[in-house]
Amino acid sequence: MNGYYNVSGLKRQFAIKVDDYFEKGALLHEIFAKHRVGTSELFALDYDLVRQLLLSFEGEVVYPIQTNKGVDFSEIAKARQSDHRFSFYKKGLHDGDEITFIKDETIVARVAGERKVAYNGQIWFLSPLTRKIFEEKGQVNSSGAYQGAAYFCFEGRILKDLPDM
Repeated sequence: MNGYYNVSGLKRQFAIKVDDYFEKGALLHEIFAKHRVGTSELFALDYDLVRQLLLSFEGEVVYPIQTNKGVDFSEIAKARQSDHRFSFYKKGLHDGDEITFIKDETIVARVAGERKVAYNGQIWFLSPLTRKIFEEKGQVNSSGAYQGAAYFCFEGRILKDLPDM
């Protein structure tokens, strides 16, 4: 296996040509290690976050061809400020509240920030934690990507189904 699995069906979203690409690639691998899909060269990441990060690099945008780095960066920054990512606080949870893994109620994490939980002495985002739990159980799905809020509940209700407060 070449580490890329079958990416022929993936749609290209963004590409930038940079100097020192090897070093930048290694840094991105280190930063996003918890978001890696299995052992592939793929990562389960927010598109706008990655695009904004890459736009901050010095380099030439090669895809899409018609783009203005400064305008695109500003638009993404504005959109990310009002994004719709899962937030414990928006769902009415507070730091210290306990959430339970729906497939094993003995697995309990505590809210430790707007989007983070404490589990086994570490701080996690829900999706990487969900993947780790499935890895430990030997039940990782084929993509290795998870919507963490779909696998945990609070007071018997699945997190993603809780209304915003």
